[in-house]
Amino acid sequence: MSPVYRPSHHVGVSTAVRGILGTATVGLLVVALLVRDDPRWFALSGTCGMLWWGWDLLMEYVVTPLGDWIMAVITGGALDSPPPGARPDLADTIKFLEGHLERGASPRVEMNAAIRLEEIFRTVKQNPERARRVVDTILERYPDAPKLKCMRTARQKELESAEGI
Repeated sequence: MSPVYRPSHHVGVSTAVRGILGTATVGLLVVALLVRDDPRWFALSGTCGMLWWGWDLLMEYVVTPLGDWIMAVITGGALDSPPPGARPDLADTIKFLEGHLERGASPRVEMNAAIRLEEIFRTVKQNPERARRVVDTILERYPDAPKLKCMRTARQKELESAEGI
C-alpha cells in the first residue's frame, strides 16, 4: 500500500501502530543483515512486515469504510459527500470572480474572470445586460486584448441581429 495523505487523518492509535510496526520491520531487517548467522531475525522482520501490511489492509479496507458508513447512518449524511459549505455555489463563484475584477489582479486573471462572469450572466443567470457590462468594463481596462475584442465583436453582432428582428 502506498501512503496516502489525508488532511482529515489525525495522528492516533492507528498511526502509532503503523509507525511502530514499520520501524520494527526496518530495524529487524538491519539487525538480520548485520547478524547473518541467525535466520530467525529475517523471519522476525518478515513477520513484522506482514503485520504492518495486515494492519494497513484492515484499517484501509475494513475499519475506515465501516466507520464512515456508521457515521453516515448516524448523522444522516451521504457517503463521500463533501461537508456543507465545502463546494462553492453560484453566488460564491460570482463573488469570487467579481473580487478579482474589483481588487485589480493581474491582467490575465482579470480577463479570465471577466470571461467567466460574462458566461455565467449570459447563460446561467440569463442576464445579457449584466454580461455586456462585464465585457465593457474589462474592455475599458484592456482595449487591445484580442481575446476580449473577439467577445465584443460577437456581442455586437448579437445586438445587431436582435435589433433587426
